Amino acid sequence: MKNYNIGCGYKIGKNWFNYDVSPIAFIDKFDLLNKFLKLNSKRFPKEIMFGDITKKKLCEENDADNIYLSHVLEHLSRDKAIIALQNIYLMLKPGGCFRVIVPSLSERIREYQKNNDGDKFMKSLGCVNEHEDKSFWYKLRFLIGNSRHKWMYDEKSLLKLLQMTGFKNIRQCTYNDSKIEVFSEVEEQGRFFEDNCYLAVAMQCSK
Repeated sequence: MKNYNIGCGYKIGKNWFNYDVSPIAFIDKFDLLNKFLKLNSKRFPKEIMFGDITKKKLCEENDADNIYLSHVLEHLSRDKAIIALQNIYLMLKPGGCFRVIVPSLSERIREYQKNNDGDKFMKSLGCVNEHEDKSFWYKLRFLIGNSRHKWMYDEKSLLKLLQMTGFKNIRQCTYNDSKIEVFSEVEEQGRFFEDNCYLAVAMQCSK
């Protein structure tokens, strides 16, 4: 089976092609450069391969059995997210499985309506600054780290994008509920339930 973990971050699977687009992940491959720049306290796995799903497919069409995309789409503009999903659709074999997770906008709104804590709500969006750090190293890490959220989703908006792209058999999913065992290598419970507070939007579908 050919399995693609796109935007893998620190979580890689031994039976997966693990791709990420963060320059920091590749600076980490060079010990001296990493020691000098000190951009990351935690090192990325050296097995990560570079691949930008918004630029091109990461394999031939109809070649991927399984694709996993966890907490990636929110870091893209909506237009770029559409392109990413289109490329993933082309990569996936007919009948192949795609699982996607994003932070939930509706969960954050519900939490705000419950506690009326505007500061907590703003922080939870991941797209604004609480503090202004003008240091060179902060600005460098911000430019190349791609950590800012650019677009948020609820269940309906993510479902709409998946339907627009052509995916079928779309359902909400939860941590480790896939009958395909290999997904257990890359899934993390904390990505489905963030900060023990926000239930993420998670969906499984096929081509």
